[in-house]
Amino acid sequence: MEDRLLQSPEHAAAEAAGDRGNNGVGLLAQQYEILFRMTGQMLLDAGVSEQVTLALEFLTAEMGYTEAAIALIDERNSTLCVRMAVGFPSSASVEKIEMPLDSGEPGVSVIYNGQPAWISRDSEHSFAGGNTNSEDIFAIPLFGVLVDQDNPDGDAPRIVMARGRFWEPEATCIGVLFVGSNRSCIAPETIKFLQLFAHRVGFLIASAIRTERLVAKVTELQRERQRVESIMESVADPIVLTNIDNEILLQNRRAEQLFSGSEEASEGKRRALKLNDLLFSAYLSSGTVSSTETLGKDLTLVDPIEGSEIHFEVVSTPALNERDERIGLVSVFRDVTDLRKANEELARNYKKLTRAEAESRRERDRLNLIIENVGHPVVVTDASGNFELFNRRAGLLFQHEQLLVRRAESPDRRVEPATSRSLAAVRANSVKLTSFISGLASESHSDRQAEIELIDPETAESLPMEITSVEVLDNREQVTAVVSVLHDLSEIRELERRRIEQKLFESEKLAALGTLAASVAHEVNNPLEAIKNSLYLLQAKKDQASTSRFLEIALKETQRVSQIIRQLLGFARPSGIPERVDINQLIEDTLTLLERKLHHAGIILRQKLEPRLPPVNGYADQLRQVWLNVILNAQQSLDGGGTITIKTMRYKRPGQPSVLIEISDTGPGISQENIERIFEPFFSMRKEGTGLGLWVTHNIVRQHGGQIEVTGNGDKGTAFRIILPIDAPGPTTPKEQEER
Repeated sequence: MEDRLLQSPEHAAAEAAGDRGNNGVGLLAQQYEILFRMTGQMLLDAGVSEQVTLALEFLTAEMGYTEAAIALIDERNSTLCVRMAVGFPSSASVEKIEMPLDSGEPGVSVIYNGQPAWISRDSEHSFAGGNTNSEDIFAIPLFGVLVDQDNPDGDAPRIVMARGRFWEPEATCIGVLFVGSNRSCIAPETIKFLQLFAHRVGFLIASAIRTERLVAKVTELQRERQRVESIMESVADPIVLTNIDNEILLQNRRAEQLFSGSEEASEGKRRALKLNDLLFSAYLSSGTVSSTETLGKDLTLVDPIEGSEIHFEVVSTPALNERDERIGLVSVFRDVTDLRKANEELARNYKKLTRAEAESRRERDRLNLIIENVGHPVVVTDASGNFELFNRRAGLLFQHEQLLVRRAESPDRRVEPATSRSLAAVRANSVKLTSFISGLASESHSDRQAEIELIDPETAESLPMEITSVEVLDNREQVTAVVSVLHDLSEIRELERRRIEQKLFESEKLAALGTLAASVAHEVNNPLEAIKNSLYLLQAKKDQASTSRFLEIALKETQRVSQIIRQLLGFARPSGIPERVDINQLIEDTLTLLERKLHHAGIILRQKLEPRLPPVNGYADQLRQVWLNVILNAQQSLDGGGTITIKTMRYKRPGQPSVLIEISDTGPGISQENIERIFEPFFSMRKEGTGLGLWVTHNIVRQHGGQIEVTGNGDKGTAFRIILPIDAPGPTTPKEQEER
């Protein structure tokens, strides 16, 4: 009987039909013995590939089939793939067969029908080329459960294909067993045994698939647990995972330091750990953490090492299953001890800051009050020239722009001419100030002083200003602000002009007094000399007894009168030591004093000063009186406006290089008759004039070794030409002055 099992299935089936009465029972026992041994060996091999190999080996080696193959469903790709083939002419090609489950091929139809079927080699070309003894392929479905052998043709499980859902092979058809055989020669008992064989193989392979999947799932769960533990360990905060009974399931190392300890730990540490466990259990048992929402709550624990309190903010998030039922709780402990200390420190600093802010506000108000009451414009800007602080007087020059813009953007959209002019003046002033402050960055020192010309927004008049800007540096030597103080030079120059006019007036009076003194001295000195000579002759006579005493007295008093006269003559002459005077600079200084007054009078000044003019030897104050006298005379003659022109140039004088100063006006001019008397003392063409200004001017020019000329062209104006030698001889000592 054992030899018959090694024969071809068809021959064995024929013999079995002939001996069914005597030997059928023995053959069936042999087949079940083979099936039992195969089952035992397949149970020892858990792998799917090993079980497929064992099943095909028993089918071919033990049961005598020459061609066999097992195909399993690949649920991921929705195909029926041949896992292993034995005995085919090209088993390697057969093992590459992949039949889509929706292709309708005969091998796939077996799966959907759940019943074995014969497949012709003509219809299944992949199995072509077999030998003559096995013209067809017998396909038997492999099920994951055992089929009732008494009703093998009954309802069998059908494949449930739903890609993406979990597939349980033990409850579905898992593949097909292909056996090469001749359908005309195979006995029904053999077909029944092959079905039993296929069902057993399917059950065992399904168990192996389930085992592999369970192993893979356990492995994946282990990796997930390791990953979770690794993530928890990488977090510095304590993390605890508890179940619904508040038992700790998983915790990281930082949490273990708070809740777990060895038996060798000290008594104090064990007590601290126990206290922490009680405090955490009370926290978990509270109604606030029984919900399904994330909750944050403060919790104070004990440091098992230091014994000090640790303040935590515990953020607990429920762990839910697929039915959104709470199965545990994940608690993250955030150490807020330092944060609480920082909050306390922040509160203290906030109080300090509030006090400092109040003090700073008081200081700022005090500073604003001081700046507001400064009599000069004060502006505080940043390093770029943007305004930060200014007083009221500075606001009149630089900050009217906002008011003017609001006025210009009024609904009626009308701007008065004065407003437009003021707006232009303010913008021009701001540009000049910003440009001046920007120049500080290019200088080595932190302050700068200069004169700038601004415009009065209200009157549109020119405002000469002296500006002093100082950079304010912080402790890193960075510029934080620029303080600029402006001084109105127009008032200072007006005061200087008045002072010089007063000085000029006093000078004229003194000159008149000096002239009077010189005249008196001249008239008195001659009779005194005669009297002194006569007294000298009387004293020389012999009869002096009665007259000597009176003669001595007369001579003494005469000498005293002479001394007084010499002092009067000295009063009429200039004093001091001459110096080198820059004529151009002296003229510009004089015009600076007179510019505002001439501007108000509607007079235009024109200057044609020759550059690099050599200086002259003389008295700067006296020459300034000359320019003032001549220019003021020209201004008085230009009633109603006009032009004054001042020219300087080199002048060739025979044997003596000189400088020519010409001052002309466009006034009514001077007649020839008045020109001849213009330098006489007490001569004036104006009723309110003293008649001494041009006389003093003439004397000053003569004392400097120069000359002054005047020309009048009728109604075409007047021109004064003053010629001064460059190296005019002048007295250097009081004795030389007296001798002169």
